[in-house]
Amino acid sequence: MTMDSLTAAKIRLMANACITRYDREEGPIEDIISSYNMQADNQILVRAQIMEKRSDIHFAENNTTEQAASAK
Repeated sequence: MTMDSLTAAKIRLMANACITRYDREEGPIEDIISSYNMQADNQILVRAQIMEKRSDIHFAENNTTEQAASAK
């Protein structure tokens, strides 16, 4: 199931869910985000929200979402 464009509230909700799972050590943050099967633009928004809320969470530099964004 893919998600269409998410509202700002849903982006915040997804970011909080990802942070919770990361804090529970369920895996790297990139894997957690991708497990939600969101469109690439939504993943970028969720990632930005996570970075805003938790600057201590570091993303891998070779993230495919980041590469896709830079290709545009």
